[in-house]
Amino acid sequence: MGRFRPFGALISLARAQELVLAAAQPLEASESMELAAAAGRVLAAAVVADHDVPGFDRSAMDGYAVRAADVAGALPAEPARLALLEAVHAGHQPRSEVSAGSCIQIATGAPLPEGAEAVVKVEDTARDGDAVLVRVAVERGKHVVPQGEDMCAGDEVLSSGMVLTPARVGVLAALGLAQAQVYRRPRVMVLPTGTELVPPGRPLQAGQVYDSNAPALAPLVQQAGGVSERTPALGDELGVLEKALCAAAASSDIVVVTGGSSVGERDLLAPAMKRLGSIEFHGVAVKPGKPVLCGRLDGTLVLGLPGNPTSCLLTAWLFLRPALRQMARRPPDLRRWQTAKLTTAVRAVQGRDQLMLVRLEGTGDALRATPCYRGSGAIMSMALADGVVALPAGSGASTGERIEVELL
Repeated sequence: MGRFRPFGALISLARAQELVLAAAQPLEASESMELAAAAGRVLAAAVVADHDVPGFDRSAMDGYAVRAADVAGALPAEPARLALLEAVHAGHQPRSEVSAGSCIQIATGAPLPEGAEAVVKVEDTARDGDAVLVRVAVERGKHVVPQGEDMCAGDEVLSSGMVLTPARVGVLAALGLAQAQVYRRPRVMVLPTGTELVPPGRPLQAGQVYDSNAPALAPLVQQAGGVSERTPALGDELGVLEKALCAAAASSDIVVVTGGSSVGERDLLAPAMKRLGSIEFHGVAVKPGKPVLCGRLDGTLVLGLPGNPTSCLLTAWLFLRPALRQMARRPPDLRRWQTAKLTTAVRAVQGRDQLMLVRLEGTGDALRATPCYRGSGAIMSMALADGVVALPAGSGASTGERIEVELL
């Protein structure tokens, strides 16, 4: 009969997060990415405009390109009469030059003709055969987008380290760039452990459960800026786990092991890491999430997360997500809190901080927080939760108490 291996001294949640971030160094490698797939990626090099945008003076309105002096005294009752030379559309060059007493019909975005100084909106004009009646005066530059107004040649328009938003992708496209140089995304290999695990889509046998952790971690990794792969569920054998750990460490930036990090006879991650690599910590003074392990194998960060679904996802949110964002060179999460009134008392937990999942209802001062934690093994605990309340060890909360809820 096997024996348990009790945890050693537990470390605080804050200290555990510090150690994980210290091990999650930002990646240096970069790659070239097509613009269509570049949104959300992080620029690895500054972008300097090699030409003006726009590259010519252009019209900001549909109307008529004129000389300011020709319409200086124009009024609705006494319009200026100008000879219409031609019409020019966006993407085409005007053939004529605007001279005294003349104008050119112009579309939004079309190049301003030679000799023209301003554009009169079509709404402020009337047609009279081949002539145009201008009913308002305009100053030089009116309704004209000057060359280089958006970007000037030689300007640094985007800096290294910027996250490519849709607008920043648009900047690259406006400069004629088809690709962006971006930092490589951290690679995460997920190793589910447990002989009881079955991938979704297959029939269950007696005593088996579907693996919900690996499918749930994949979008979390993606949202944090990483890319994930997974192995089939590993059996509870030390040799099998060690072989998988070595292979994953050789091809990944972070290895995530789900299950196998507690103290049972079949929780083999700690023994495997002691043999193969090093352990930064094993055991965190928090509920849920006590069995978290952090270590290194051949320079690769290894995170052991609890096998119970809620504990797994919550600890991934606490440890894996910020580590990935740092490695991907994304800015830290903007943490958001709301104050709500607790609907049900929460009892204190001795010796460990407590993270209470809550569902939020109502708005403003009437916002209510209802605990929805059904146990660390219930995935619905996380599925129903809008936020989490952190309670220090030995502290509970009473019904009606106003509490700070960090939004998930």
